[in-house]
Amino acid sequence: MKRISLIFSLTVLVGCASLGVEISKKNNHIQMPSYSFVVPSDNGWHIQKPGKINELAIIANKIGPFTFQMKMMKNVILGENMKGATAEEVADDYRGLEKRIMIEQGVNKGLYELKDVTMGEETLGNKNFYTMKYVIVSKSGTQRANLYLYFPESKNNKYFIVAHYSETIPANAFLIKSFKDDFISTIETLSLL
Repeated sequence: MKRISLIFSLTVLVGCASLGVEISKKNNHIQMPSYSFVVPSDNGWHIQKPGKINELAIIANKIGPFTFQMKMMKNVILGENMKGATAEEVADDYRGLEKRIMIEQGVNKGLYELKDVTMGEETLGNKNFYTMKYVIVSKSGTQRANLYLYFPESKNNKYFIVAHYSETIPANAFLIKSFKDDFISTIETLSLL
């Protein structure tokens, strides 16, 4: 069976204990060892870089009961059969595995419902992303999420970049503002080093 290095853990309804360092014009260019990106400044975003494993960066914004979050990380492809695969084949494997995990660990256990799952491709500027969009509904609220996968090459990749955006809305609340445009502008600046 095909496998990639790890699962991104997309399904957790987020609650941030500490949002991290506030992003301003002075620190909005985020550089990781393999990639960099620019977060819109002065919009209430905060960043946490919890270590160098997978070059994970968590960017969060909390307004009242609403939590907005961007996650960026490098995902190394470990399976030899996947290293020679096309970007689309790896993306399909990754997205399919994520969906199966959400169904097995959440839906089948009655923890939440998974709705409106759509997979596709999206071009932003000169970058092609493989996407998965979905909604998770639980007793505690709703999470709208967008997964974007970016590959350095169309085939024979050693890694890819995972970008995930979510909006967490408590039960019986209505989201008035979205920060998805900030996420899109952030991944448009994604640069591999």
